[in-house]
Amino acid sequence: MPIALPLRVLFVADDRETIRIVQRTTLTTRDELVIATDLADGLAKANALTPELIFVDIAMGNAAGLAVVHHLRALNPSSTVYALTHQNHLDLGPQAVALGAHGVLVLPLSGDEVFSTLSQVRAQCAERAETSHLRREAEASRRAQKLADALAQVIAAPSRRDAAERLSVLLAQAGAQRVLTYLPAGEGSRQLVRLGTVGSADRAPTFCEDFELLAYAQLDQLQVVRLTLERQTSALLLLGSDITHPLTPLLDSLSIIGPQIAMILALVIEREQTSRGAMKDPSSSAYTFAYFVDVAGREIDRARRHARRFALATLGVEQRRDPTVSLLRSTAIEVAENVLACVRDTDILARVDDSEFYLLLPETGGIGAHACRRRVMQQLLGPGGLRNSGHPELDAAMGVATFPQDGVDLSQLLRVARHRADASRASPVRRLGLDRLPLPEILDALFWRLGEASQGLGLAAPQIIELPLMDVVGLAAAAVSEAARSGSTRIVASQRSGLSIGAAVRAALSSVRDEVSLDVADISTQPACRDLEVMILIAEHGTYALLGRTTQGLLRAVHSSDPVLADLLVQRLGEAVGMRWID
Repeated sequence: MPIALPLRVLFVADDRETIRIVQRTTLTTRDELVIATDLADGLAKANALTPELIFVDIAMGNAAGLAVVHHLRALNPSSTVYALTHQNHLDLGPQAVALGAHGVLVLPLSGDEVFSTLSQVRAQCAERAETSHLRREAEASRRAQKLADALAQVIAAPSRRDAAERLSVLLAQAGAQRVLTYLPAGEGSRQLVRLGTVGSADRAPTFCEDFELLAYAQLDQLQVVRLTLERQTSALLLLGSDITHPLTPLLDSLSIIGPQIAMILALVIEREQTSRGAMKDPSSSAYTFAYFVDVAGREIDRARRHARRFALATLGVEQRRDPTVSLLRSTAIEVAENVLACVRDTDILARVDDSEFYLLLPETGGIGAHACRRRVMQQLLGPGGLRNSGHPELDAAMGVATFPQDGVDLSQLLRVARHRADASRASPVRRLGLDRLPLPEILDALFWRLGEASQGLGLAAPQIIELPLMDVVGLAAAAVSEAARSGSTRIVASQRSGLSIGAAVRAALSSVRDEVSLDVADISTQPACRDLEVMILIAEHGTYALLGRTTQGLLRAVHSSDPVLADLLVQRLGEAVGMRWID
């Protein structure tokens, strides 16, 4: 018999001596006692507390306590109600029992009577709890057996991705409305990758550390189920549902067959690793995520030992009209083929799922990674790209990170790259349609719609600055020095006669290394651009763009670290002087 918890006892009576006896007895038994000295208060407390045991003086209120017995049973069907009555009101006892009372006690009470009643009710509660527990275990076993019978689908999965997807579907069929299945990224890896999804995956990380996933689960109010095998995490399940579909039955089933599921996933992973085709994704020319993690780990080790550099990128593809709807798998495969067409043979493209890809760029710095990002986006979204050749629903965003400027392990680099991809997706170039405007109108649009242009960009959001033209020299020198500090840097700037930002950049370059390239455009002959000042820096650790207008010795400008805006300004500045600076 399970140990019964202390009882919640409601005592509805106004006899002080009886109250004192009950208080002394419940103090000994450590039960919780609540006293109500009138019937209305008793009904209110019974509704609020749901006590296991209720004593009520049925003679109170000219025998109105009889009606209260009936109300108490209706309020709390699981409560045990004992009627209290005096010798001269014994005729009320049978009526109280007929109305639902479990028994009748004659006042004045003794401590032994109270103690005996408490013990009896405590035993009844323990029996009910044990019965409920056994029924719940039996139902959980039945559900677990049903789920276990369906696990043959998971065992037959050809890859860990398919196994995670099939398991997610089974868990959804078993009662969860949202299922996110995360598996270790590689053997002995601390990172987890999302390989199975049912329901919304809004803001859910694709690749993350364990603690990041737990924080996300808490934020989205998801249940976390960890499947372990020999103290090693085989999978982490995030389950969600609403109040009409409780998760308790499914959680009970998983507590029974969790080890079995962990063993199945481990066998599928082992089979995938020993398969010769495990390097390649079976449906495209991209590599598997597990292979990507292995290669990236080796690349990080080489970069640390030999002071080499490399970059990686995250590419997210989605529906333009409804980003929450995943692209067709055939479209995702075409995306992979188009990306491979514009990267080097030594670059490693991995398909994480139908909406996300990772790209590893060995021996590539920030400038090379930025150029790669530009080529890929042109291939996908440009005039002759995939979107305009039969896939008008396609949208994409790409972010890059470099080693060691942006991080020294895979998790950090992917986090930075993903953040930059999100920032590119929210770029004012897209939001305001700046790519359809000439250079002067781009500046006007940023000035007038700065608030709209800044939403969701964080530190990359455009900011307005106002400086005397003389101070522009210091600004340009500081920007050039900071960019050149990390290695190769490309600078594009406007120039005109007299003091200008182009002249300031030239002066600043006299004290920096030879790894900096400079392109200057004289746009002063064009009336609409005569007072414009433009500077774009593309460095190993990021980009910087400044676009402003000089009036009476004062520069009023917008500056930002948005790489999409930097590319657009380089393109427009080149067009202004008949040069093609972007492929």
